[in-house]
Amino acid sequence: MATEVRMPKLGMSMKKGIVTRWLKNEGDPVGEGEDLLEIATDKVNAVVQAPASGVLGKIVMATKGFGPPGALLALIGEPGEQFPEVAEAEPAAVAATPQPATVGALPRAATVSGNGVAASPAAKRRARELGVDIAAVPPAVAGKRITTDDVEAYAALREAGAGGPPGRVVPFEGVRGAVAEHMTSSLQQMAQVTITREVDASALVARRAALAAGFEAAAGVLLSYTDLLIQAVAGLLPKHPRVNSTADDAGIHEHEEVHVGFAVALDEGLIVPVIRDADKASLGVVAQARVELAGKCRDGLIGLDEIEGGTFTITNLGSFGADAFTPIVNPPQSAILGVGRIVERPAAVDGRVEVRPTMWLSLTFDHRSLDGAPAAKFLAELADALEGLG
Repeated sequence: MATEVRMPKLGMSMKKGIVTRWLKNEGDPVGEGEDLLEIATDKVNAVVQAPASGVLGKIVMATKGFGPPGALLALIGEPGEQFPEVAEAEPAAVAATPQPATVGALPRAATVSGNGVAASPAAKRRARELGVDIAAVPPAVAGKRITTDDVEAYAALREAGAGGPPGRVVPFEGVRGAVAEHMTSSLQQMAQVTITREVDASALVARRAALAAGFEAAAGVLLSYTDLLIQAVAGLLPKHPRVNSTADDAGIHEHEEVHVGFAVALDEGLIVPVIRDADKASLGVVAQARVELAGKCRDGLIGLDEIEGGTFTITNLGSFGADAFTPIVNPPQSAILGVGRIVERPAAVDGRVEVRPTMWLSLTFDHRSLDGAPAAKFLAELADALEGLG
């Protein structure tokens, strides 16, 4: 009897996984626990191991295919076994799935239909806008109605496979596709507001310079401005529970723990690893964790437990020359801090003009969880803490 290989559920927030590469071909022998395929989610890349030994008899979900947790990926059986035809990658109960942890060219639709198709009105309307035949769109969950997400995913893959407009096409897949979906969902679900403040960075610059000489010898890593910012933010968050909160259908969850995420830029997108209990960590521990986690992200070795559970995020574009920007909140968190570059500018100091190193901080917050006044108060206290570093 064939053993099913199904899409694992990697984290509570996972909605779908994308097959990025099969490591075995149909007909190849496989051993239980052997690496079988690679998948990507909106959080992390992962390798799925074979749940049984035998022969990879049928690949149901091809490379660049996607589906929800529990979707059927392949069948493993005995040599010579006849495998049934499987029409679609049907989801199953994920709890029963033992697996640990674009599509080829899709036809360009010439007409738009919809009669007799189980699809939401919004999905049918979106299909008409994109010139997609709604009848050709597979639902993310077999047996469920087609949604606008399904239509847009199909259109993106169809465009990538069919050529699309002139020029290079980078399909929304893997980490890039996950980031696109995650950020779009963030803006659709939240009432996001950004407030900004210019900060005198003289004390921050002096603090880093004073510590840098002996820090590498003591901690084994170079001290960065991000380390000092993480420590300063983490020290304030316990006094600002709404800033250090997450939101879901049940309401606003104010956290006692302070788990600070920091954005790591990769060629294919962003990953946000998390420094846990950052408010209790020394500066050396923060710096060591930052270096280790960032390295894992760049090497593709970051674990799911290292990128989930954050309560607040910092994204620093100063090293890329950005002065100020509007960051997007990382759901389900309620706020994110954007950090610009440190640059010398004229500043009024006690009635005279001096040239001082300054930086812009941008706090984006979910207005459903947090109002403008407490958000501004947090940003003001952070500015005071940075300007008062000794």
